[in-house]
Amino acid sequence: MPNYDLPNPAPEPLRRVQQFVNTVDLEHGREWLPDWLAEHGLPAGDLGRAVELRESLRALLRVNNEGGAAPEAEAHLNEAARAVALEVRGGGVTLAGADALAEVTAVALTAMLDGSWGRLKVCRKCRWAFYDKSKNRSGSWCSMQLCGNRLKTRAYRSRRRTSP
Repeated sequence: MPNYDLPNPAPEPLRRVQQFVNTVDLEHGREWLPDWLAEHGLPAGDLGRAVELRESLRALLRVNNEGGAAPEAEAHLNEAARAVALEVRGGGVTLAGADALAEVTAVALTAMLDGSWGRLKVCRKCRWAFYDKSKNRSGSWCSMQLCGNRLKTRAYRSRRRTSP
């Protein structure tokens, strides 16, 4: 499973979405989703559904960082949302008989409603989900120490090569 001690973790419960999206290391080709499914009591047969949900959420997080739209991702999340059964109990809303994928979907939908969703983004370099803690919501990288430093170093070296 991935190391969740990376910089810029989201607050709970949004961190559950962040951890779910980060069940794959796209830079190094490591996949942790089967482990996540087992850890949350889901059968291996749910892998396809989980991958679709994860990549739809990643596409929507990319929109948070880069702007634009992700109609396919929105359509898939809407489909996943239909499977989320909510119940009103004691003045609160709870999930009824939901599995871990439904819980991730419910957290994402709630974050979209409460305004915290826009701060969860995908790094432009490694595509890892991160929580943008900047005041003006302009964060672009999972962390300055990791991807931000790499990009700035590359740009600096490029400028040095082209200078007289």
